Amino acid sequence: MNALLVAVLLSAQDASAPPIDAASPIDAAPPIDAAPSIDAAPPIDAAPPKDSAPPIDSAPLPAPPANPLPGFAIARVRTHDRVVALTFDACATRKQSNGFDREVFDILKREQIPVTVFPTGRWIETHPAEANELAAQAWIEFGNHTYSHARMTRIPRRKAVQQIVRTEAIIAELGRKSVAFRPPAGAWNRSVVRLAARQHLPTVEWDVISGDAGGHISAKKMVATVLATAQAGSIVIFHINGRGPHTKEALPGIIRGLRHKGFGFVTLSDLLQRPDAQPVSARPAPFGFRPLRSKRRGQEPAKGIGDEDLPT
Repeated sequence: MNALLVAVLLSAQDASAPPIDAASPIDAAPPIDAAPSIDAAPPIDAAPPKDSAPPIDSAPLPAPPANPLPGFAIARVRTHDRVVALTFDACATRKQSNGFDREVFDILKREQIPVTVFPTGRWIETHPAEANELAAQAWIEFGNHTYSHARMTRIPRRKAVQQIVRTEAIIAELGRKSVAFRPPAGAWNRSVVRLAARQHLPTVEWDVISGDAGGHISAKKMVATVLATAQAGSIVIFHINGRGPHTKEALPGIIRGLRHKGFGFVTLSDLLQRPDAQPVSARPAPFGFRPLRSKRRGQEPAKGIGDEDLPT
């Protein structure tokens, strides 16, 4: 009897227990899809979009570092480009106003040759109409040639500074700014170069002398000299102040000859800013140079600023 009762109870327990198949199946568990999905989370696009932040291009770029000016007077530059810079001095002193070579200007204008003109402040004051006419030409740029054509190495520092600053102010009245400083007679030392650099001007001379000053060289000789000595990166010096009577005769042949040799013409600033430009120092000339007719250089005692006057 007892055995029968135990058997009945065990049978009833087995019948009431859920079968394995009846247990909650894996599929009956909350499906993966039913769980909060990635898509159900706040979408990335719902966050502040990247475009709402200032784009990189709109952020101010740091100014490129300024290239330090050379500590010497530049005679020319080394460059792979076959270009030369034609420069014209317009000199005048306190006692001598000189003139203006209209024919030279007309040749340059007709040919549209980019050039750099170095006037003295005194020349601008005595030739206001011509100076404004030069300033109105897009193919002409200006350089600073002192106020009164003073020999910079032979005057006191204070006066040397005034020679540059005063002329720069006069050029500014034309709506222009100088791109370089050229010391009269080519007289320079480190002190002169530094004075110009303080006005943010490189000191620039030349490596090709046309020989036009004073009319001592014939037009034929001028053409031969320039064509024989010009090279890539050369700076050629002429005058446009009435002191070169043969310049107008030689200039067409010089332009034609340089073009025939594959040279192009650029302004001085363009030449100095070429990507591969390497400035080459001019020969030291603390006392300056005499005209081309003389093979000797002036060696007069200096009475002005010298390298020993350099500030510490």
